[in-house]
Amino acid sequence: MPVKKGRIKLWDLGSGLELDHVCAYLQETFPKLGCASPGPLVPPDRVLHFSKGLMSIRIPNLKRQELAGRKHTRKELNSVARIVRGDASKDDILRNHFSGPSLQHALGSRIGADRFSDINIVLTSALASTWDRADDRYRPRTVVCGFPSIVSTSGAVEGPDKPRGYQVARMMGLSDDEAKRKYSGRFLEHGDERLTEVVMGLAAQAVFYDLTGEPFCEAENCRLFNARWQEQLVKAHLEHGGICDHHFRKLGIR
Repeated sequence: MPVKKGRIKLWDLGSGLELDHVCAYLQETFPKLGCASPGPLVPPDRVLHFSKGLMSIRIPNLKRQELAGRKHTRKELNSVARIVRGDASKDDILRNHFSGPSLQHALGSRIGADRFSDINIVLTSALASTWDRADDRYRPRTVVCGFPSIVSTSGAVEGPDKPRGYQVARMMGLSDDEAKRKYSGRFLEHGDERLTEVVMGLAAQAVFYDLTGEPFCEAENCRLFNARWQEQLVKAHLEHGGICDHHFRKLGIR
């Protein structure tokens, strides 16, 4: 059963998405809650100041549990500012991994006290990573649930592993472009037009976390499935694209 009754608020942090489409999906899926999109989380005149605060939560080495600290170059700051502003290159994004919990704290400070009364979700291109004990390294996440929750478009690309066949092809000497052509459609890429559809389901995971404390489902056909592989992500969000009856009944929606 739901544990809170706030409305859904979608915030943008350089996601590059049309938030209205995501909001319409959430409005239809959770009609009792309602959904609003207040706009950019960080106004243009505050981008540089906010970006400076993110410099110390970057992850310089994905295999070590330490953060970058406050020292940075102007070039590094400009790279992070482009992510916040929404005009980052792929290199900008891949160069800057952020601690997921620390990024949540920074985003929550921008939202204020409403992060606890409403269901706040920040859509961003920034890579929000957490330590994976199984892999003994930081791993980018598709969604980091909390107050607020973070849904990362780049995390959807970089987090779940690409198909095994793609990885074998690369090890056998196939170029990245050749391997991508061979396995086209079976994984997401940066700038992929399918990202908006996938983000709809990831945002639904964040809503379920806020309502029940359990964002994920064990059924691979459900949009709440926590995909470890790109093919699982494609299957759950693009081939099936629905939330299972069990979880709708859990909320009393169906």
